[in-house]
Amino acid sequence: AERLNKGIPLMVLVGQMDSPFVRRVAVTMNVYGMPFEREIISVFADADAVRKINPLGKVPALVLEDGETLFDSQMIIDYLDEQAGPERALTPADGKARRACLASVAVSLGVAEKVVGLNFETKQRPSETIDECVFTRLQGQVTSALTWLEARQPEPWLCGQAMTQADITAVTALTHLINRRPELFPDGTFPALTGLRNRAEELPPFQASPFMEE
Repeated sequence: AERLNKGIPLMVLVGQMDSPFVRRVAVTMNVYGMPFEREIISVFADADAVRKINPLGKVPALVLEDGETLFDSQMIIDYLDEQAGPERALTPADGKARRACLASVAVSLGVAEKVVGLNFETKQRPSETIDECVFTRLQGQVTSALTWLEARQPEPWLCGQAMTQADITAVTALTHLINRRPELFPDGTFPALTGLRNRAEELPPFQASPFMEE
C-alpha cells in the first residue's frame, strides 16, 4: 500500500489464478513479500491481448518495474529467487537439494500441463474429434506423476522440514487438478498429497492468491 501511495511502479502479473502456472508465481511472490499488480486476462477470451504481451499467447507473464517482460513460470520463478537472494530463495542454490526440489517441480508442472491437455481435449474440441488414445495417455501420465509425488511422503514438506518451490508448485497443481479433474484425485487415494495440500492452502501466501477469484 505504501508503494502504491507513493506512486512507485509495481511488477504486474498477467493471467488468471485458475492457471496453476500463474498461481505458483503469485504464491511465490507472496512468500517473498514482493508486491505486485494484476492484469487479469484469459488465454482464450483475450487471446489477442495475451499475444501482445507474450508472443506464444501463454500466461503467466511478469512485467517488471522497468517494463521488461518475463515469460514462462519457471523463468519468472528463477528471477524471483535471484531477487530474494540465496538465503531466502525457495529453490536451493545447488547440489542434491536443488536437484531434489527441481525434480518435484518438474513432475508437478507435468501434472498441471497434462490436466490442461485433458481440459483442451474434452472442453475445447468438438466431441466427435476427441482422441480416446490421447485422453487415456494423459490420464495415465497424471496418475503416474501423482503416485511418484505421493511416494515422496511430504511430512511436512516434499523436501524436508521447510517449504520449498517443490511444495508451492505441487499444491497449485493439485488444487487445479481437484477443481478441474476431480475424478483423477479420488478421496483416500493420495493421503500424503492431500495432507500437503490442506496444510499449504491454509497458509497466508496461498490464501492471498486463491484459485477461484471473485
